[in-house]
Amino acid sequence: MRWPLVLGSVVLLAGLSALAYLWTTVSLPADPPELQSATIVDKDGHELAVLSQEGERFIVPLEEINPVVVDALLSAEDRRFYQHSGVDPIGITRALLNDLTNAKTQGGSTLTQQLVKNEYLSNERSLIRKAREAVLSVKLERTEDKDQILARYLNTVYFGRGAYGIEAAARQYFDTHAADLDLDQAALLVGLLRSPETADPTEDPKEATARRRSVLIDMVANDKITQAEADAVSARPIEANDRKAPTPPTGGLAPHYVEWVRQQTVAAVGEAALYGRGLRVVTTLDVAAQKAAEQAVAEVLTDPAAPQAALVALDEDGAIRAYVGGRDYEELKVDLARGAGGGGSGRQAGSTFKPFVLQAVLQGGATLADRLPGPASIQVDVDGTPFDVENYGGESFGDLSLAEATKHSVNTVFAQMVAGVGAQAVADAATLDGIDATLDVVPSIALGAEEVSPLDLASAYLTFADDGSRAEPYAISQIEDGDGAVIWRPAHDDPRRVIDPEISRTVTEALRGVIADGTGTAADIGRPAAGKTGTTQDNVDAWFAGYVPGYTAVVWMGYPEGSRPMSDVQGRAVTGGSFPAQIWQRFMQEALRDVKAESFPKPPAERLQPSSTTTSSTSSTSSSTSTSSTSSTSSPSTTTTSSSTTTTSSTTTTTAPAAAPPTT
Repeated sequence: MRWPLVLGSVVLLAGLSALAYLWTTVSLPADPPELQSATIVDKDGHELAVLSQEGERFIVPLEEINPVVVDALLSAEDRRFYQHSGVDPIGITRALLNDLTNAKTQGGSTLTQQLVKNEYLSNERSLIRKAREAVLSVKLERTEDKDQILARYLNTVYFGRGAYGIEAAARQYFDTHAADLDLDQAALLVGLLRSPETADPTEDPKEATARRRSVLIDMVANDKITQAEADAVSARPIEANDRKAPTPPTGGLAPHYVEWVRQQTVAAVGEAALYGRGLRVVTTLDVAAQKAAEQAVAEVLTDPAAPQAALVALDEDGAIRAYVGGRDYEELKVDLARGAGGGGSGRQAGSTFKPFVLQAVLQGGATLADRLPGPASIQVDVDGTPFDVENYGGESFGDLSLAEATKHSVNTVFAQMVAGVGAQAVADAATLDGIDATLDVVPSIALGAEEVSPLDLASAYLTFADDGSRAEPYAISQIEDGDGAVIWRPAHDDPRRVIDPEISRTVTEALRGVIADGTGTAADIGRPAAGKTGTTQDNVDAWFAGYVPGYTAVVWMGYPEGSRPMSDVQGRAVTGGSFPAQIWQRFMQEALRDVKAESFPKPPAERLQPSSTTTSSTSSTSSSTSTSSTSSTSSPSTTTTSSSTTTTSSTTTTTAPAAAPPTT
């Protein structure tokens, strides 16, 4: 009997000596930084996404956690939490006896010990680690009160699915907040703590149900709920969200936009701040408009094999209200709405560039009533370069006013217009209005051969919608820290006047005709609106760009790889006046549902009457004339002709068809 007592005494003395040594040599480490996930919200505060580098983390005070969570946690994990001082000898003894009798086990570690292990130590299984854990737990309880320790534990413990802390778990499993968790949900989440990944409610509902029941039993034993309450909850089936990635856009909305906002936030405040400071990124997006945009694309393009589509909508100060970067983010992470900025490339604009040609000739003194011939084909001289142009489908028109030529998108008329003003004037007009892409100054700029992005084009068309004032597009309104203080705002200037309202109103008057009875009738929304179709050669790209006063939207369609014709999509060839116009129409009707219809300001009367310099004579290469070259006079709307093979001075007088054809 003597030797066991001696041996036990030696072991006890050694243990006490080790604890004394650790007490004097082990200091409580500095608290680790409180990492918090960033939340991206729309303009009204609706959550778009949660951004986390390693799981979701949100810090909430104890008073914002439903007390039922605390009752469930203490009942199941540490009933004597408010009585012990970091280490609970009674709890350790009870756990040891349970282990020896194979009874239901309750861990011997206190919540304080679990917090210390999670924040300061490793998961190493050794006596030394347990001894350090015990010492640090007692020291922690001497520096912080119980409620502080409990709040720290609930804000950092892992619940599975990448959710750290009770607030992240409430969002991840139930799309709610810690303050709103009920008994059923609290019992399930606390039950997950013992091994979260082996009891996920959607992957192993049987095990999750057993865990919930176990917590409810503990709560009854601890007099926190009645047996009747426990039975009522136990009778319910487990209900929880399906497992999802830790940082997807909420509800799948605007994934390309969310990624762009993430990139901008990192550039503005740094990656460490984004993933660690609990930032709230307030964007310009309107969730209702975004849903309308995504729905419009889905309803028009019903075939999964259909081409991609992009949509950008801007309000009067350049705030992005809707943004579709593509039909399927998982399949195509390239952001087609930003072109090169989104990892792709720009696309040829087609006839959506013609308003900039019209703007240039109007600035040179022309009016919408000035007339030019519209032969099936023509060769003109642009800045000394011969420029051969054909109308879409080889259609011929008679004399057309500039308004009619815009309405029916007649290429040969716009070729004469660029011959009159020069390609540089068109490039200058486009750049002034908001096109940021680098433009080659070539004759084909008049017909949209230059590549732009939907965001670029929306910015430029917004200048017309804003009566000649240019507003720079922006996606973030402000960034707030975890306490709500604003730490960053974009350097966003107010809209500035760049073109005479007289000119922009005249362009708008012409573009209203496109929707009224031109190539864009499918875009009619039953209120004053203006717009332009665009289709590039071989139907590779198709556009509709349009606006109402102070609000612009642009739709693009095409295949990401480019150079692939859209000759048979859902049974038809794609033009700007087909699917893009339909998408635009559906989106705008829904986005403007609660917005009062507004009329555009009228242009001055003289802009609707013929100018004194107008002539309709030209020399052209067409189906009925010989090859010729054309040089322009100084008037932007006038061309003078001399044939290189026969002397010809004529006016093309073919009759315009009753229904205008689709145009490039």
